[in-house]
Amino acid sequence: MANQPERMNFEQFRMHLQQVFEQVRASNQPVFVERNGETYRLEKEEPQDIWEGYDPERAREALAQAAGALAGVDTEELLADINAQRAQGGTHPKALSE
Repeated sequence: MANQPERMNFEQFRMHLQQVFEQVRASNQPVFVERNGETYRLEKEEPQDIWEGYDPERAREALAQAAGALAGVDTEELLADINAQRAQGGTHPKALSE
């Protein structure tokens, strides 16, 4: 039978924080922490290679295909529209400019 992940309440987690993190790291198994009727999963994140599967030639082809896609578009109006939409409720610190 497979090893079941450990479960603990928040107080146990809080009192043994260092040991819990060491356990997760060493065993590569998650720990479930229960607090106020909700369960949280603590697990080690494996690093990912963000360039895995990247094909620079495909990127170049996509850029070439997109060239001219905005030909004939009024860029001032487009930027004004984008900035107006951002002002309606986004968290964007800067407005777009030409």
